[in-house]
Amino acid sequence: MAQIQSIKKIYSDGRHNAFTDIEYWKGRYYVAFRNGNGHARPGPLEVQGKIIVIRSEDLMEWEVCARISTDGDDRDPALLHLGDELGVYFCTVLAADPKQTDVYEGGLGEKGTAIQSHMAFTSDGVSWSSPESVHEFNYVFWQVERFGDHCYATSWGYSENEGTLKIVHSPDGHTWENVAAIQPGNFPNETGLWITPDRKMHLISRERTREMSVLSESDPPYTDWQSRDLNYTVHCPVFRPVGDELWVSGKTITAQFPSSVQIPAEPSPEKIASLARLDERLAKTPQDWHTAIWRLVGHQLEPILVLPSRGDCGYPGLVVEEDRVLMSFYSQHDVDEGPEPKPGECANEIYLAEIGV
Repeated sequence: MAQIQSIKKIYSDGRHNAFTDIEYWKGRYYVAFRNGNGHARPGPLEVQGKIIVIRSEDLMEWEVCARISTDGDDRDPALLHLGDELGVYFCTVLAADPKQTDVYEGGLGEKGTAIQSHMAFTSDGVSWSSPESVHEFNYVFWQVERFGDHCYATSWGYSENEGTLKIVHSPDGHTWENVAAIQPGNFPNETGLWITPDRKMHLISRERTREMSVLSESDPPYTDWQSRDLNYTVHCPVFRPVGDELWVSGKTITAQFPSSVQIPAEPSPEKIASLARLDERLAKTPQDWHTAIWRLVGHQLEPILVLPSRGDCGYPGLVVEEDRVLMSFYSQHDVDEGPEPKPGECANEIYLAEIGV
């Protein structure tokens, strides 16, 4: 039975640290995330997000090994173990009009913004290549996974009246080509991907217009897809096989859990007041969203664990080891114990959970 063994705060600087991924590579654990002024907060580009990568040999002491930036708001990094190289892939939000100073007149992928995804690589964990463009303009390169000699990614984009999800393939993590363009549900965006031993590809997609996620499945060559609604809303989904189960992690609506699922206890009134001093949304009791883990059984999700999380939270990464699962995520449940944010900014912190299996 899966149990939370520990949860450690591994990065906090008073800024909005969010959208994580974790990878084990060449004897060290790497965690990537966005460091910015808020989740999607208006402001000039110089205060928007940049990518930070930290690493550790023992999961106790962490060091910054990369700060990667372009000319826009860099966000949603994904790490990929490529053998001798470690890659990081992320999207960059730009103002559609170069004269525009606020890149969030709309929202991510909406009117007022443009998107270019990027990738960078390292062979030693310290020296990283300059970011270079990847995939198509106005597409968010989202989940990136490697299966033997093949890499696959999900990439999503919006036109005025519809959204399209693309499955992308690469033999080396550098050169990518489209495999399929699909439309699971309405306006799909954040989409997790995994290929099981039977070679079936599984996707879970968040939708922009509905509070329900969609499961899509296909056999090789991954051009013919069957999609159906899931029984949970899952934002920022990520898959990993654990034993003979396929786990899914992400952020979900707390009210969707049945009463039999254990939800972390609400903090004391004093703690809530301390948190609300920094962000009034943290005063709400109970909270509307939590970070969670499920197993995929057939075409339904069965909850396994709900993690302590509050406010703006989620966007996990997973590393599976012999007797444990390591999970990176972000949350505001303890921001009052961290550095004070600058005026007008919103604090968030990076965590690592160790889950015994």
